[in-house]
Amino acid sequence: FVEGAPGEPVLISFDDASTFFHEMGHALHYLSSNVAYPTLNGGVRDYTEFQSQLLERWLLTDPVIDNYLVHVETGEPIPAELVERIRAASTFNQGFSTTEYLASALVDMYFHTTDPEGIDPDAFERETLERLGMPEEIPMRHRSPHFGHIFSGEGYSAGYYGYMWADVLTSDAAEAFAEAPGGFYDPEVAGRLVEYLFAPRNAIDPAVAYREFRGRDADIGPLMRDRGFPVPGSDEMQDDAMHEDGDMPAPDHGEMHDDAGHAHDSDVMPDGDNE
Repeated sequence: FVEGAPGEPVLISFDDASTFFHEMGHALHYLSSNVAYPTLNGGVRDYTEFQSQLLERWLLTDPVIDNYLVHVETGEPIPAELVERIRAASTFNQGFSTTEYLASALVDMYFHTTDPEGIDPDAFERETLERLGMPEEIPMRHRSPHFGHIFSGEGYSAGYYGYMWADVLTSDAAEAFAEAPGGFYDPEVAGRLVEYLFAPRNAIDPAVAYREFRGRDADIGPLMRDRGFPVPGSDEMQDDAMHEDGDMPAPDHGEMHDDAGHAHDSDVMPDGDNE
């Protein structure tokens, strides 16, 4: 954080506040540990960022807004309309961001499932992206020559996808709180979160632990909603597909409505009489 002038408080940006909550999530995950053997007190790559990303969701809850997101001089909470603008901005450019990330994650997978003998990285990357149907207007987030995540060690080799998998878990778990009677401060859901997803660390298979918490496997729908995308299988997705396929029924021009919703006769001329 940027240090304030002598005698003045430290002011932090919204991004800094998000980072603070994120890192506190890592801390709570560690401090909640309740395992018998030290070797089980580590994390699992697929779930490393889940707890930290989930805790970021508390930043824009009402108790935090009312008590901490306040004006430095007046003490007034951040205006509701500004909070809504922040929430609305969260879906900005997500199509680009998601595509550039997935391109890198998929190329990572292909690199590590291909015989490396005699491979030409530049040609391999180009051919893989073409096979994936990558839009020419969007570059990979990390081009192969500087993709340090997957070549500097075993940590993210064939595992760069883990960031988005953590997002899937985060969005799905956040919806569990949003749907609960007490919202993000619901004691029953919070208790399950600590019992199954914070305290066991690596003593329980993470997939099993998540199933115990949620009652099912993680679903991609919440992530799609968070990013402003249509959810596969939803009515919205089906409507979009029908529009694209031309299967939507033709509009009935026999009755039109004005802005007030009042019906009136159509101004459309009979077939053949329109100019």
